[in-house]
Amino acid sequence: MDNRKYEALITISETGSITNAAERMGYTQSGITQMINSLEKELGVKLLTRTNKGAFLTPHGTELLPLMREEFRWERTIRQECDRMTGKETGTVTVGCLSSISTAWMPEILEIFAKRFPNIRINMIEQEAPSLERMLMNGRIDLAMMEIENKKPYLSKVLLRDEIVAVLPDSHELASLKKISPEKLVQYPFISYATGDTSSIHGWPEYRVPQAKLNVMYTCKNDLTAIQMVKHNLGVSLAGKLMLGSYEAETVNIPLDPPMYRLLGVATRPGEKPLPATQSFIDTVVAVISKD
Repeated sequence: MDNRKYEALITISETGSITNAAERMGYTQSGITQMINSLEKELGVKLLTRTNKGAFLTPHGTELLPLMREEFRWERTIRQECDRMTGKETGTVTVGCLSSISTAWMPEILEIFAKRFPNIRINMIEQEAPSLERMLMNGRIDLAMMEIENKKPYLSKVLLRDEIVAVLPDSHELASLKKISPEKLVQYPFISYATGDTSSIHGWPEYRVPQAKLNVMYTCKNDLTAIQMVKHNLGVSLAGKLMLGSYEAETVNIPLDPPMYRLLGVATRPGEKPLPATQSFIDTVVAVISKD
């Protein structure tokens, strides 16, 4: 079995260039180019368009990509099952996760996993939840560690009920309150992150502010950037306690009234048994987080 040509095309589609694909796969650029040329010759269709800005799938390549992903996945499954049978677990797991999870959970998880499975490689991709869901469902990542919502197409296991708190600079006039309602936040400049949805609290639909819109003055993608902006008196924000972590001392963090939470956990694609390496990683995640 040798589906490296499929892997090359898949990797180019994810990284946007032959150079990046070669670096990720450990080949030379000419080696990747030869694989793609050979694959196009075998199939009789053009799969890739090369420009000075990168490499992009043709319509034929886009149509065939899901089938190649599936074929490549089955080869990975067979190889990993054979390795497991012989007592040598190998493979690569691509994990998508929120930046807050990446910071708070992943170092310990990766340390323990590396000791147990030294021959399994981990690729990490940090994105916000909507992007992670799309990447999971189209097969770009093997699992997602993110906010878990009901009535979603993925399979999930909840690991933490993360409380949401208001984040204020220590000099703010509301900093002495024991609790704060979301409605009060509309009176002040709000720092949004991830989706920038002004009709809800930084894009989480379940935390909508009744009959009001937040006064979003700043939008950024990184949650830790938002916290630093709060620290410098640019506005107020909301955050999960997990994300705040060691940054709690830098701001005043007040529980909401009524309390609000987000569910964090692991998501996988429905109708698929996770690959052996992926399942080993999931088992490690559950074991590490459950003991805390």
